[in-house]
Amino acid sequence: MNTREKVLENEHRRTIYNFVKKNPGLHMRELQRRLKIPLSTLEYHLDYLERKEILSIEDDRRYCRYFAEKHSPEEKNLLSALRQKRLREIILLVLSEELVSFKELSSELMISDSTLSYYLCFLVEKDILAKERIAAETCYRVKSEKTVVRSLLCYKNSFVDKMVDNVLAVFLDFDYVKKKLR
Repeated sequence: MNTREKVLENEHRRTIYNFVKKNPGLHMRELQRRLKIPLSTLEYHLDYLERKEILSIEDDRRYCRYFAEKHSPEEKNLLSALRQKRLREIILLVLSEELVSFKELSSELMISDSTLSYYLCFLVEKDILAKERIAAETCYRVKSEKTVVRSLLCYKNSFVDKMVDNVLAVFLDFDYVKKKLR
């Protein structure tokens, strides 16, 4: 029996590992809410799984997010952003429109310009969105549609968000998967 199998013999660790594998990028409190495991127990097992290198942690400045499989830094950044409601809304809105101006995002999302600016800077910094200047307007596009759509399709069930379903339906209706994901 290898080390991984020994570590995962424990029911709590196995449950946590399997859940994180299906829902990468969740933070501890969200794991605790969804798994209904006492926080101290969860914290102990997450720490143990990390020390044994079965789970990895990504710090996104706000939360420590957990991953069970090998993901590239880009995928971890994307999944971490998609786990945050407002960032997910921005990414999905830009994805569905291809190129969106700051004004359009501001009016569609109805959040303050300073907050939107902070979110957009974060997404550009994490290499999820690209910023372009068109005439007098600043516009945004998703840097890798393929990566975003693949992540959404792969982990669709872990997002409890109708907007994800709607955007994916649009892409699937236009044979997006056939044309761009290959």
